Formats: sequence, C-alpha cells, structure tokens
Amino acid sequence: MKVLKRILKEGKIELKVESLDDLWHLYNIVAPNDVIVSRTIRRVKVGDEDDRKQESVRKPMTLVLRVEDAAFHTFTNRVRIKGTILEGPSELVSIGSHHTFNIEMGDTLTIIKEHWPDYLLKRIDEAEKKQANPVCIVVSIEDGAADLILVADYGIREAVSVRSSISRKRGDQKTHDATMKEFYAEVATALQSQLEQNQIGLVIVAGPGFVKDHFKEYISTSGMKNLPPLVLESTNSIGIPAAKEILYKGVISTSMAELKIETETRLVEDLIAHLAKGDGLAAYGEAEVARAAQYGAIESLLITDKRLREGTEQQRRWTDNLIHDSEKTRAVFHIVSTDHPAGDQLQHLGGIAAILRFVIDRS
Repeated sequence: MKVLKRILKEGKIELKVESLDDLWHLYNIVAPNDVIVSRTIRRVKVGDEDDRKQESVRKPMTLVLRVEDAAFHTFTNRVRIKGTILEGPSELVSIGSHHTFNIEMGDTLTIIKEHWPDYLLKRIDEAEKKQANPVCIVVSIEDGAADLILVADYGIREAVSVRSSISRKRGDQKTHDATMKEFYAEVATALQSQLEQNQIGLVIVAGPGFVKDHFKEYISTSGMKNLPPLVLESTNSIGIPAAKEILYKGVISTSMAELKIETETRLVEDLIAHLAKGDGLAAYGEAEVARAAQYGAIESLLITDKRLREGTEQQRRWTDNLIHDSEKTRAVFHIVSTDHPAGDQLQHLGGIAAILRFVIDRS
C-alpha cells in the first residue's frame, strides 16, 4: 500500500492499492459515513430525453461518495464501496443517487474521516512499510481429487477444484498410471494458472496418502516456470479442512515469512488453552478486557475485524482508547480476521479478548 497524501487536519488520506492484502486492509479501514473520492465508470444516458435514439453509455468520472457499506469480494479481487453521491459532474449524475466504487489492485482513492483512530493509522503505516506478503497455495490431493487453496493475510479460499476419473481395473496398471498422469497434468495446469495470477511465495502439497508425494515429484520434474519452493505435508483430508490443518500446525512460517493469519490462529489457540485451563491468563468481553488494561496486564490484545467495522462511532472511539491505553503498557494489538476459523472463535467470545502476562484480581 502506498500513501500518496496525508492531510490529517482535513481528515484526508489518499492511498494506492498495490496488492491483495492491501484490498483486505482497505476493507477494514473504510467505514459507514466515511467520504470516498475516486475515479470510476458510471453508466449514463446521452441524448435528449424525448429522443428515441437516447443511448446508455459508460463514462469515466470522478465521484465523491458518502459510504453506506463496503464488501470484500475475494472471488473477483476487489472491494466494493457503496454509497450516495455527494459530488460529481452535474450534467451526468444526480446528487443523492447511489453508486458503487469497485476498487481493484492499482487503483487510488481518497478516504476522508471525521476521526482517524490510532489503530487505523498504525495499520496504514504497517501496510505501507511492509512488502506485500506472497500468497501461499495449498495443493491438497488424493486419487482423482485435488483442491487448490489460497492462503493470505485476509484468510483462506478455494481457488480451483479438479476432479478426474481414475482407472481402477484390476491388473491393468498401465491404464491406471496413464489416467493418474493425465490427472497430475490437469492439476499442474491449474497450479500454473494460479502462479500466473497471484504472487505465490510457497506451494504446499498436502494429502492423506502417497498421491501427494507422486504429484510433488511430477511437478518438480515438469519444468514448470517460476515455481516457488515446494513443501510436502501430510493431512487427514483435502480441501479447506486440509488448509486449516496446515494453519494449526504452523507449517507456513517454517518455510516463508510468517503470514498474519498463522499468527492470529496461534494466538487464538493460546487464548482458548488458557480459558480451558482456567489459569487466569485470559480475558474476554469488554468488561474483563478493560479491567485487565487498567492493571497493565495485557500482553496481546485481540479484536476481530468484524467488531471494529460494525461498531458505532462511540464504540470505535472506546476501542481506540482501549488500544491506546494497552499499548502504553507494552501490549501488542492484533486485528483478527473473521475470514478464517480462529477469527470465528474469537467473534463468538464477543470479538474482543486478551492474553495476560500476569493474573489479576477479579473479585
């Protein structure tokens, strides 16, 4: 993410989106009632209203929107920001009508807020300083079935599913080997396509049997271009469950720069473990976490992105103060994505929790 302008006395920050992770950050930065300025395409009618030849054409223009809602569309790699038009070319748009910005990688926009919380400013700073994390792809595979799962800071999602009929005729090993080779070629083609579409830093080949070993050998000797490092990992299943197993094992961080999602998964697992043991080193809910902050006991403060996005202005300011007070006592703040299982677990605990460095008096 690149900050092009920062005029905080006017509440303005202009950003350029450069990666998939930047889109995820943007989705968590934009909130209802923000004002967004961006170039866009809008369909308008040209010609006299009474003219039967009146046409509907797509026109590029700059619009100013008051945000109503934002959505992160992983399947199209864009953030859709819906709102009402505050400013625009008077001859082409009606003030107060609705429009949606489709923000993609490479786009720029200006965000105007009445109040920029410290945690959002810090998030932008970190996103600007940090080079885009390469995406990891998990190729989970067994006989005749493969799923390619993308893993990034924003969560996990299935990219491609490949299914093939494998010959099982008894005694006909040649036919079986031929159909398996065709299956491997199909999966390799799907993998090559993902390598071309995304910045992939690691390929994990996973599965419950020996098919994963044979496929890893196949692609290692296939001459595939720009192939990242390959890691082999045993899992009990394929698909999304296999990707979740890999996240819980911490496999990714041993082979590449640690992804945020893996850190979040480990932290939530630690939190749940402390709660299960009842050792007093975990707190959840507003009241318990605020009390821990007063004691300076928080080591890791965990808040879900959903809670931060959906809170009222008053709740966001309360949260901002809590984060600020916690960081004064050396707490580390983590925004936990609800687009993966660990984030869902935290959301079920109220969306806010803390791992403590010492036990506090709760009487």
